[in-house]
Amino acid sequence: MPKYIGPDTVNRKKKMSREEIRERFNSETADLYSQKKPLWFPEFEYVFSLVLRTLKDHIPGKARILDLGAGTGNLARTVLEHYPDAFLTLVDFSDNMLKAAPRVLSGFKGKYEIKIADFFELEMPAKSLNCVVSSFAIHHGRGEKVYRKLYKNIYRWLGPGGIFACCDVVDGDSKHYAVINEEGWKEFLRKDFSEEDITRILSNYYVEDSPLSLRKHMELLKACGFSSVDVLWKKYNFGLYSAIKKNH
Repeated sequence: MPKYIGPDTVNRKKKMSREEIRERFNSETADLYSQKKPLWFPEFEYVFSLVLRTLKDHIPGKARILDLGAGTGNLARTVLEHYPDAFLTLVDFSDNMLKAAPRVLSGFKGKYEIKIADFFELEMPAKSLNCVVSSFAIHHGRGEKVYRKLYKNIYRWLGPGGIFACCDVVDGDSKHYAVINEEGWKEFLRKDFSEEDITRILSNYYVEDSPLSLRKHMELLKACGFSSVDVLWKKYNFGLYSAIKKNH
């Protein structure tokens, strides 16, 4: 299996539109996204185990869980391996990515459903979920207004005591911090990737992703009504953060 380096956007300056991002994922090799340990992400196994620990005290045995930007089902597989009585809804706007999910989740027939939809425009019943998770997807939002709308929706979809956990690309809280974070990531990538590959990975990051800082995520989640929020892990320009809806 080749290493993931993303599309060739080295000479592009303009941000990709949502439609261009969808087309990008629909033209990619889905198997590249179903690898259990992506080389471009630091401490992958630890972070996904921390997601499971974060959910542990806030979901019942027969929990209903929504996976936003589920892709090929990597995070869903991890959740179902540890919470086999849960039922997951996988949402992604790329039917190409979701086509790989039944293979990734082959041991969990009847424990999940698939929805092809843009999760920024998704409609779900109020208080219908115990948990919402996401990995490497929300950073495709464009501007605080889009993030705020999504967080308001997540709050509405969750029942009392429900939890949201997200592992994603995050921005620095200033240009100074963003540069330090990216320098650390580039040094990490040098263990497995050539300088040419790293240039390509970073160029794709610049034109496709629009991450917010962790401080801004915390502010938006609190403003949307979550009773407690926290950053559980951060490394370079990646973070795991979570928010809990008050239990009443």
